Amino acid sequence: MKFEKLKNLFAVPSDDAELTLAQFDANTRQLPMMYALLLVNTWALVATFWNLAPRSLTLYIPVALSVLTVVRLARWWRSISEGPDAATALKSLKRTNTLAPLIAIGFSAWSLALYPHGDAYAQGHIAFFMGITVVGCIFSLMHMLSAAFYVTMIVNVAFIVFFGLSGNPVFMANAANLIFVSVALLVIVSINYDRFVSLIASRRQLMQQQNELVQKQKETLELSNENYRLANLDSLTDLPNRRCFFSEFKEKHGAAVAGEAALIIGLIDLDGFKAVNDMYGHAVGDKLLVSVAERLQFACQGDLLLSRLGGDEFAILMTLELSDENLMQIGHNLCAVLEAPFNLAEATLSISASVGFARWRDGVDCDELYENADFALYSAKRSRDAGSTHVVLFGKAHEARVQRTKLLEKALRSVSVADEMAVAFQPVVDVSSGAVVAFEALARWTSPTLGAVPPSHFIPAAERSGLIDQLTLMLFRQALACAASWPDNIRLSFNLSAANIAKTDYVRGLVDEIHTYGIAPERIDFEITETAIIRDVFQAQEAIAELKRTGVRISLDDFGTGYSSLSHLHRFPLDKIKIDRSFVTNIGENSAGYGIVKSLLNLSRDMNIGCIIEGVETEEELAIIRSLGGEMVQGYYYSRPMSGDAVLDYLASSDGGISQEPVLSRA
Repeated sequence: MKFEKLKNLFAVPSDDAELTLAQFDANTRQLPMMYALLLVNTWALVATFWNLAPRSLTLYIPVALSVLTVVRLARWWRSISEGPDAATALKSLKRTNTLAPLIAIGFSAWSLALYPHGDAYAQGHIAFFMGITVVGCIFSLMHMLSAAFYVTMIVNVAFIVFFGLSGNPVFMANAANLIFVSVALLVIVSINYDRFVSLIASRRQLMQQQNELVQKQKETLELSNENYRLANLDSLTDLPNRRCFFSEFKEKHGAAVAGEAALIIGLIDLDGFKAVNDMYGHAVGDKLLVSVAERLQFACQGDLLLSRLGGDEFAILMTLELSDENLMQIGHNLCAVLEAPFNLAEATLSISASVGFARWRDGVDCDELYENADFALYSAKRSRDAGSTHVVLFGKAHEARVQRTKLLEKALRSVSVADEMAVAFQPVVDVSSGAVVAFEALARWTSPTLGAVPPSHFIPAAERSGLIDQLTLMLFRQALACAASWPDNIRLSFNLSAANIAKTDYVRGLVDEIHTYGIAPERIDFEITETAIIRDVFQAQEAIAELKRTGVRISLDDFGTGYSSLSHLHRFPLDKIKIDRSFVTNIGENSAGYGIVKSLLNLSRDMNIGCIIEGVETEEELAIIRSLGGEMVQGYYYSRPMSGDAVLDYLASSDGGISQEPVLSRA
């Protein structure tokens, strides 16, 4: 164990790369000075003995030793600008540790060889040379303790033995003094070396802590970036999310208010996406959304900020000055991009989109601007259902409608709306017998503030405000209360909106109401428009199937005015179709209308589906319908819509036929 410690004392540490590099760095600054000191002292001693000793000792040997010294000095001087790795530095330190005792032996032997050729003063110079040189070497090699011990041991042993045995009391005193000085210096150097090693260890620990801190800062930054991404980017599409969109929206709105830029907001809603989810599952739906986002990103390059607000709704912000024509063209381009088929691994899918734009103008805040774009989108979807354009730019006409809608929504939320709503009934008549077979319930609203509001106005307002289910249930109960007093052979026909059939639980609630009023479900016809079916085909199928299981019958209202009508006859278990009155008006003069009605009547007979022709107002129209084989009609020719109290009187009338009483306004 002691031998191992002694061995380590004269060896260069090799298990600490940082210590090795630190020792090398210290040596590059100190060893050149040591070699320079050695050169100066050597030639000072040569000068003393130049005329006293032979040339071999005053020229040849000093030159050889000086060449070695200069080579080592130059090597360490060049190392100042080098940045070696730990392995190279360790190799250099080991070389120095090997050469140090050899150089010490060489200089000690040379200087002692001069001793016999000098007088007392010259011999004193030798003692001074060896003493001062060893002191200088100890300090120069203080960061390389093994080399310092080598040099000290060799020089001191030579000095002590040579001068201690010289018999000269002065030299013997010098030898003793050098022993104490060297020991003291070695103790000091050892302490400093230990501190040096501790300093390197502390620096390593500090660097480690600093690296850990940097790593933690990096991890914190990454976490912050990830939190920002999660907070501001949609996890599915990597588009800016709703939060990011509204943050940018508010910022750009502020810039628009300050007059720094224009501002246009666009809302994009996918048509047919829910059907994809229902048919193929949410995994395929997610893939479709990713593909949609990629296409929209490609189309929204430049100063257009595209975001995903959630579900199948996207939004764009534009700060460009664009004409109405250019803006509409952008909208049509976006729709065209999405109408191309999506070729996924699971299926080739086709969807479409509706777009609503709104411009910022002075005095419009963020909420109002967004509401304007949302209203434009709603208008685009409604107009698309009717086969019209799927891009709408909010304008003055929409502004008036928005104000009207807000008033309608406010009135619909009033506590007195239930008292203001009423149900009117229009008979459905068998053409051959003239007998009433059913009554269609028609909603009527007379507001004390707005006056008479047509269903075409307040039904969309109720849908937008989320009040349609509540309104439908209220009107249905009124209709059921009236129908409960009718003869059992008279049916009740009631209209359902797209929102009503969007929830299976809701239609089950309607069936429960039928039972509550003691009416057989078979007496109820629910009328659903093609628009309601197209909004969500699969949900419509589920709702219709639920109703059919209870015995309720289903009619397709306004048949022929939408699109894909024939496919609906195959996909849904329909009991009747209702031919829209637009085909009946002036049927005697309108060959196209005549042909359509004839074809639809033939189609309904071939498919064994009932058919009701709406809008019959004249004897001529009725005669034509009768000649085409029409069986059931509805219209002013027989009766205008009447109040619930008038139904029984109407049924009890002597002929049950034509009534000219203008009971209520046209449906």
